[in-house]
Amino acid sequence: MSASVTALAAIGVVVPAGAAAYGYFLHSAKPAEPRLSAPVTVDTITVADRTRSYRAFVPADLPPGAPLLFVLHGSQQDGKTIRTATGYGFDRLAERHKFAVVYPDGYKRGWNDGRTAAVTPARKEDVDDEGLIAALVERFRQGHGIDPARVFVTGFSNGGQLAFRLAARTPELLAGIAVIGAGLPTPDQWAVTEPKSPLPVLLIAGTRDPIMPYEGGEASIFGFQKRGTVLSAEATARAFAEVNGITRPPISWPPTGSFLDRSDAPSVIETRYTEPGKPPVLAFTVTGGGHTIPNPDYRFPRLMGRTDDTLDAPAAIWAFFGESMQAGRNGRSQGW
Repeated sequence: MSASVTALAAIGVVVPAGAAAYGYFLHSAKPAEPRLSAPVTVDTITVADRTRSYRAFVPADLPPGAPLLFVLHGSQQDGKTIRTATGYGFDRLAERHKFAVVYPDGYKRGWNDGRTAAVTPARKEDVDDEGLIAALVERFRQGHGIDPARVFVTGFSNGGQLAFRLAARTPELLAGIAVIGAGLPTPDQWAVTEPKSPLPVLLIAGTRDPIMPYEGGEASIFGFQKRGTVLSAEATARAFAEVNGITRPPISWPPTGSFLDRSDAPSVIETRYTEPGKPPVLAFTVTGGGHTIPNPDYRFPRLMGRTDDTLDAPAAIWAFFGESMQAGRNGRSQGW
């Protein structure tokens, strides 16, 4: 057999194998988009001489004084991809519960979060992401009558780290945060001050996250490209409970401990830190979960680990924010 024929034969084996590997590890099917009462709009806003883009869904019959939710994507994503990665869950919830949801685009697909080890262009160029959120709050207050005292932020991965930064630097803008796939930076890794103002906080972490270690330590991209050290998922929850002044021990269901990563482990363990008159902290541990957003409609690529479909993260997040609003726990009204 000639060299050229041998080469072609090798390609004939490698290409299908590569395609199969891509299909297995990297591909993820896009769910069907929901039918909504209004279109998802794409727009821009200028902040600190930079033109920033975002997507937004505002229900057709949004009442005055409605809440506003920001959904912040992870590194190398944008507003379009995080909208898909949440299974369009926040759009459906916005339609049902009448709030506006905004999916901003990070600068060059990343955010200027609060970690000294962050390497995104936004971090290197010190992009004003705090200003972006503040400007969008004002735009939606003027344009859609949202209540600036009911602004919530959900962030995944790099977007979760930005949520931590916002909680530390601009807590007056927030009524609560929800973070998926991110642990608080260790004290030596903070590029800004640590969170010190009480806020309702929800956290979701997978025990087999290949990027953000559940037990804490060095965050990295699959063991490469180190991203600095972070607290464990439990220590992150305890840190926010301490900020919120909660001294009671947490309550978990089912009980934590020996269950984790056992074959008979429950898919999700819920831990609540609560005390009367103080904003709560709610932590979900996803047993065997990866660097993913649990939801029933979208499965992350297998490379990112297991996507749990028993926990509907968007629904759990909005239920938590709804409880906080119903209890009057929106930070400013309670003087937190």
